[in-house]
Amino acid sequence: MSSWDIKRAKESRVLISTICPPDGKVTYEWAKAWRELQLPEGSDSLIVQALPYGVARNYAVKQTLEQGFNYLFFLDSDIILPGNSVMRLIETKIPLIGCYYTHRYPPYNPCFYGARQNEEGKYEKIAVTGWNFGDIVPVVFLPAGACLIHRSVFEKMLQAGVKKPYEWTLDIDNPTGVSEDFAFSMRAR
Repeated sequence: MSSWDIKRAKESRVLISTICPPDGKVTYEWAKAWRELQLPEGSDSLIVQALPYGVARNYAVKQTLEQGFNYLFFLDSDIILPGNSVMRLIETKIPLIGCYYTHRYPPYNPCFYGARQNEEGKYEKIAVTGWNFGDIVPVVFLPAGACLIHRSVFEKMLQAGVKKPYEWTLDIDNPTGVSEDFAFSMRAR
């Protein structure tokens, strides 16, 4: 490995954080896909189990920053990805980017959304249209179930005084039903 390759590998280290259900059980298909994920050299994994999603994601952020990883990749235990997904996301050099997946129930709409403000000034989710598979689609609400985040996103949030990026109770009202990952993606914009 050349010195250039070593430098590039250090700049791309990923902590892959899996948020597991309390019983820790995953499907065979998920375990097989997880095992086949291609990651840059020096990457590592963190399995977080039996914690609320926001607490689990904040713990993963803390570990990413403290251990010097360049990226955090969240992979929830119900998302199955192609093996090259993480590497393809890194290649985009976009600091906050996620994979396309759908809801688990009909009509199986995409899990990402745009937003508009209603008369009360609160954000509402709206469908994102006019895109094709393979496109990079700008969104406001990005789910964290298969999401790559560069450490600079967290560092900027810390500088702005946000100590726990995955809490929606800090500065975003929740009556519209946004979850901790949607609140994070709005705050990270």
